[in-house]
Amino acid sequence: MDDFTRDPLYILDNNHTHLLLVDNGCHGHPTIEAKLRSQLEKYISERTSPGRYLGGGVLDVGALQWQLQRPLPVAKWCMAINTAVKSKIPCVVVEGSGQVADVIASLVELEDALTSSMVKEKLVRFLPRTVSRLPEEEIENWIKWLKEILESSHLLTVIKMEEAGDEIVSNAISFALYKAFSTNEQDKDNWNGQLKLLLEWNQLDLASDEIFTNDRRWESADLQEVMFTALVKDRPRFVRLFLENGLNLQKFLTDEVLSELFSNHFSTLVYRNLQIAKNSYNDALLTFVWKLVANFRRSFWKEERSSRDDLDVEIHDASSITRHPLQALFIWAILQNKKELSKVIWEQTRGCTLAALGASKLLKTLAKVKNDINAAGESEELANEYETRAVELFTECYSSDEDLAEQLLVYSCEAWGGSNCLELAVEATDQHFIAQPGVQNFLSKQWYGEISRDTKNWKIILCLFIIPLVGCGFVSFRKKPIDKHKKLLWYYVAFFTSPFVVFSWNVVFYIAFLLLFAFVLLMDFHSVPHTPELVLYALVFVLFCDEVRQWYMNGVNYFTDLWNVMDTLGLFYFIAGIVFRLHSSNKSSLYCGRVIFCLDYIIFTLRLIHIFTVSRNLGPKIIMLQRMLIDVFFFLFLFAVWMVAFGVARQGILRQNEQRWRWIFRSVIYEPYLAMFGQVPSDVDGTTYDFAHCTFTGNESKPLCVELDEHNLPRFPEWVTIPLVCIYMLSTNILLVNLLVAMFGVVLGGPGLSRGADEAMTCEAELWKMEKDTGAEAHFPGPGLGGECVTGEAQSRSVRGSQALGVGWMSRKRQRTVALHPSGPLWFPKPCYTVGTVQENNDQVWKFQRYFLVQEYCSRLNIPFPFVVFAYFYMVVKKVFKCCCKEKNTESSACCFKNEDNDTLAWEGVMKENYLVKINTKANDNSEEMRHRFRQLDTKVWLYL
Repeated sequence: MDDFTRDPLYILDNNHTHLLLVDNGCHGHPTIEAKLRSQLEKYISERTSPGRYLGGGVLDVGALQWQLQRPLPVAKWCMAINTAVKSKIPCVVVEGSGQVADVIASLVELEDALTSSMVKEKLVRFLPRTVSRLPEEEIENWIKWLKEILESSHLLTVIKMEEAGDEIVSNAISFALYKAFSTNEQDKDNWNGQLKLLLEWNQLDLASDEIFTNDRRWESADLQEVMFTALVKDRPRFVRLFLENGLNLQKFLTDEVLSELFSNHFSTLVYRNLQIAKNSYNDALLTFVWKLVANFRRSFWKEERSSRDDLDVEIHDASSITRHPLQALFIWAILQNKKELSKVIWEQTRGCTLAALGASKLLKTLAKVKNDINAAGESEELANEYETRAVELFTECYSSDEDLAEQLLVYSCEAWGGSNCLELAVEATDQHFIAQPGVQNFLSKQWYGEISRDTKNWKIILCLFIIPLVGCGFVSFRKKPIDKHKKLLWYYVAFFTSPFVVFSWNVVFYIAFLLLFAFVLLMDFHSVPHTPELVLYALVFVLFCDEVRQWYMNGVNYFTDLWNVMDTLGLFYFIAGIVFRLHSSNKSSLYCGRVIFCLDYIIFTLRLIHIFTVSRNLGPKIIMLQRMLIDVFFFLFLFAVWMVAFGVARQGILRQNEQRWRWIFRSVIYEPYLAMFGQVPSDVDGTTYDFAHCTFTGNESKPLCVELDEHNLPRFPEWVTIPLVCIYMLSTNILLVNLLVAMFGVVLGGPGLSRGADEAMTCEAELWKMEKDTGAEAHFPGPGLGGECVTGEAQSRSVRGSQALGVGWMSRKRQRTVALHPSGPLWFPKPCYTVGTVQENNDQVWKFQRYFLVQEYCSRLNIPFPFVVFAYFYMVVKKVFKCCCKEKNTESSACCFKNEDNDTLAWEGVMKENYLVKINTKANDNSEEMRHRFRQLDTKVWLYL
């Protein structure tokens, strides 16, 4: 290589990590270095590489001869192959590359005993010109070399030139090295060594076909070392193979193995993110997982300590952590985003539904604290996959046995922070899981208690006012009383302990409370409180006690709910109103108290919205209203900018040096706000300006008069103020109309219509990619070939609408029709949302919010308001006595060892196997369908071209 004419750096082959140039310094003698090269190859092949993972061990360094036709003397290459074979170096022969390679390939395929005449025949066939010029003695040497090569045919691997793709070549190299290793006298019975070799090369097919055969039995202990290597190297297919061939994962996962995984093969960045998430979110699962990781890393804490939290941590009950090795391994995999490996481990765990939801929650929480956007996106994607798995698995369970499936929902395990499926799904905001029918039916059972769900709600509410109807069979129950002598008592207890009855009674009480509050404010508010007002104080005290109970039960999570914040705000407003109101000697203080009460009444009344979110009819609409209000605030920013700009300009043009803040606010904010709704300002027109409604000194409760000129006339230029008002009112009305259209577009019609070929092309490209990835039928020929995006069912429904709008639509035959429009063709760049789509989404959100209300009333005391205050006093007294006479209970609770839990988990394991079989079957069907659609797509594309 000439450094003067070329760059000194050359990229010879991107597939190689190193390249050795072997040369003895001679010029004009091709392949003279063959002997030196073969010696070097033999030396390399005899070297070993020490094991880097648990258990140590060594791996042989493989060497291989690659044989294809090259522009060098045939004899030299024949001798080189002969030398390599004698050195036990395997060779890959490329059939079809010509000359010696074709001769060797044809001889390997022969089944009969090899003779000199057969070798000579092949030489004459493939090398006629070369052989014709050789003397007979040289031909005999060639025949001798080739026969010696063919004596070690186990070292030869033949591939065809036309099939020599990347995968074929890679497999051929691996297979050649494996054959050489497996036929070696020293290693032919070393199956463990062969397995290590294939694991290092990631050759699963070879391992399945050559090692894990029916005539060989593997013990669990034989596979533990390679299993550890497969886990560290993230080889999920090998992990599955080892599990299928007898590895006992429970015995494999000792404390030593888990400590090694969490110490030497666990990302420090993941550990830091986990610690940040634990400190940021007061969460039982995150705390437990962090303790689990810290427990297995305890021998390395001296290097890892960076905060006081590390120094002070103390694990009192390590058995609760080490008791669940499978879950620990699963957590190790998901924390590091080992997608496929975690799925293999998930299939082996008990409580798969709970594990999937726990993984979803962990991944979503860690995604919030990750600085790397790509890593956070991968965590979110994997979390969604596990949520989908939990939904599909629970659906499979619920379709088989509803009662056992409902037991899964309340099954908890300390490996997941002692939470059950419902709690983890809610904490992870897995709305799809909560919204599925099985979970909603379970919540409905909790909601109605012993009352049958077939009972009409109006019957239950009527029984609240006419209590004897309960014992008359007016309300049906899910079960019948066992003791018929206490039948009537059982009916009343079952009725009044139903969460729905408790909720209904609270609604009645709350409405009565609001009516009493309104009566006091409007008709009975005196300087000295009368009886109705005193009763009102007592009812608010009961509400205060209930909020204290909720705060005590929920802790710091109490204020994460906006409705709890509103309740607290309402109670503090009421207390402030009482403080002002009780100073009855001061009329101003009494009036301030009444004003505070009136504002507080608004807060208490708005609380009714939350109460009625449980309604199936009102709930989704309330959710829709909440979303609209949130979106409105973004539009209000545009109004505020334009309103402040107009208000300041108008005030500065009309008046000079207004010092009263109240009137500045009225002129800059309030009056422009009224003008937005059509109230035209009267002080911008000099001909109609009335000086009787303003003040020059600022001492009266009137706006400051406009600045006057030398003729005592308004100085402001009307040619500026009047057009400014007109432009402002026109612009704000346009903004209001756009706001209305945008909000209805979000709620009813989605993004609406959009013009432009660029957007249409984007839409077509997206659907083209969808068809390419999933094989689903899309109604267009491909990117750039035209057509609008109309999908599935919407296509048949959109025909009439598109004809009415003058917009063409795409038929199933992929015909392109775009009607002309005055401003250009109209396109549907994205599928438009419908009322049904939005309603379905809001319905899912409502079902998720419904969970909180159901659990709130299930956790309440089954005593009607306001008499529940006596139960609160009893609970306080009981708590005081328990604190004074507390007994330490150090006995740890058993987890996952109850008979009913074992039966439920065993049944879930069977359902999991059925679910996995369906997934695999569906995947195979989809692969066949995708190949069929690809063939159809290719045909159609060629037809269009």
